[in-house]
Amino acid sequence: MRAPLIVLNLAHAIPVLLLTLVPGIDALGNPAHLTIFDAMYIVGYTATTIGFGEIPYPFSYPQRIVVLITIYTTVPAWFYALGSLIALFQEKTFINAVKMNTFRRKVRRLGQDFIIICGYNNASKLLIDQLNHDNFYRIVVIDKSLEKIEQLDIELYMPTIPSIVADASMTSVLKSSGVQSGNCKFIVTMFDDDQLNLKVAVRAHILNENLNIISRSSMRHGSENLLNIGVDHVIDIFDIIAKRIDFALRSPYLFNLLHWVHGGNLHVSKSDILPTGKYIVCSKGRFGKTLQRVLDKNNIEYTYLDINRELHEKVFSDKDFFMQAGIEQAACIIAGTNDDAINLSIIATARGINPDIFAIVRENEIEEKSLFSHLRVDKIFILDQIAAIDGYNYIDRPLTIPFIQKLELLSNLEIKNTLLSITKRINKRPTLIEIHVNPNHTHALYSLCTQYAITIGQLLNNPYKDNKDLEIVIMGIKRENGDFILLPDDSILLQAYDHILLASSKPSLSLFTTILNNYYELYYVVHGVEAQRFHIPWLQKRLD
Repeated sequence: MRAPLIVLNLAHAIPVLLLTLVPGIDALGNPAHLTIFDAMYIVGYTATTIGFGEIPYPFSYPQRIVVLITIYTTVPAWFYALGSLIALFQEKTFINAVKMNTFRRKVRRLGQDFIIICGYNNASKLLIDQLNHDNFYRIVVIDKSLEKIEQLDIELYMPTIPSIVADASMTSVLKSSGVQSGNCKFIVTMFDDDQLNLKVAVRAHILNENLNIISRSSMRHGSENLLNIGVDHVIDIFDIIAKRIDFALRSPYLFNLLHWVHGGNLHVSKSDILPTGKYIVCSKGRFGKTLQRVLDKNNIEYTYLDINRELHEKVFSDKDFFMQAGIEQAACIIAGTNDDAINLSIIATARGINPDIFAIVRENEIEEKSLFSHLRVDKIFILDQIAAIDGYNYIDRPLTIPFIQKLELLSNLEIKNTLLSITKRINKRPTLIEIHVNPNHTHALYSLCTQYAITIGQLLNNPYKDNKDLEIVIMGIKRENGDFILLPDDSILLQAYDHILLASSKPSLSLFTTILNNYYELYYVVHGVEAQRFHIPWLQKRLD
């Protein structure tokens, strides 16, 4: 707009100057000159083709010549300027600049901790749904696809989610999204392209070394590269699925606890018990190799079929091929290709030959779940769902990671007793949350811990002396020094800055939260008597 504005200003300034210089004749016939204001006023309504007439008195012929010049210069100048302005509003670069400035303002106005999510897809949508429900963090989304950002806007999340159509691997875009802000706590890269995830992670780490970076990866060397450049957590879906199968082969109770941590329940069903016998693995690439390592580790006999290499697609349902692979004697078949249609065909063919075969399926598109369920698939591993819950756990429940690591070291009997104790005290679908003992989240417990010895049993076992225990089980405690205590008993003392992972029913969780944040409630629970001011010196000082 620089050139059009210069032309427009000159087209107004020159006639104004000429009108003040060219003499006119007043009502008495005396020579008179227009003031600058009068000249500007006349040029203003002349240039816009309004035309109020000749004021403050009729013009002389020299003045009318100047007005003619004004008409033939300013009107084209206005058309030129307006045309340039309209063209500018249609210019993609200008529109993107306006959107980027709007995006920057929205990010600056968040005013609380937020998370940047790069890449909007099924996995990131599930993650956003979880985070938005908890409302601990605001969310910012970057994706290069206009269609995906429009889909995000259609969701109408509350509070609103600032989003931008841009390349998340560009440094300027990351800066605009607030990656250097003190309120930015996490950046999550959920693209299907491992190289793009790596680029975003590298730039984010350089821009903010204190930022927690979570990145998705589907290749082993990709995961190693991400960890080498400083990524805090890599979402490796194939490793997660392999660990689940490994746990299921070792103990259905161990698998069930892992399944619960990843959003399931604590009901051990027939599908949680993997059969013994021959396995047929229909997969290729890294996923197939990962499954082979798990089966070798557990001494399971298997036949590995690289479907895409050994058969043409149109004969995937050829029964003779599966018969040669030993499908009739097989106990389990794993359909793990990257094509859901092929996986459906594999299961349908296997069930047609061996109706009782145990079927495990890798689901690449979350929309296909109903089709797999129709085939009575025993276990469905939905990649996007696994990625979303793994990222959510690291953000909101990071203690689930050491909890599972410590849990798998226990004996099968200890694992079974752990699961049964949880379901007996709570239910088969307890809520799993993490609590931090600090002044901001549990101010009453934090303050009282510095004055008195408080055990887990005092808070959970009959806290109101009504012969009712809270439906809560402490799954683990992480001390300030980093030590993790798995399944602490009731005699363990709580300390300031402890991180507590607990399972609870919703009513008990609400009551427990009230206890931890109310000085008088907590004092009664700990001591069994109502608190007075002189009972709590620090509270007396606080109130005074």
